[in-house]
Amino acid sequence: MITITDSAKEKMIDVLINEKSSFLRFGLQGGGCNGFQYFFAVEENVEEGDIEISLDDTFLYTLLIDSTSNMYLDEAEIDYKKDIMGESFVFNNPNTKTSCGCGSSVGF
Repeated sequence: MITITDSAKEKMIDVLINEKSSFLRFGLQGGGCNGFQYFFAVEENVEEGDIEISLDDTFLYTLLIDSTSNMYLDEAEIDYKKDIMGESFVFNNPNTKTSCGCGSSVGF
């Protein structure tokens, strides 16, 4: 199961409020210097096989993960950091074998 820190949940909900949507998709797609890249996309609908993770107590905002990506994301953590260097999501995934310096491109 994926863990999402409170700061990451807050940022995801802010994005969904600004986009006037209830669903944010998180997953892996081919690309990057190590084979896969993490991605987020605002969605309108839940697809068959999606894993749904509520981002709030009212179940108004939901993170969606496709079943294929979920296999590689077991035990992963999504965090959100904001400091003098900027702000970004941070992915801590114990399943990765390689990663690039920016942390968004990984290999398994």
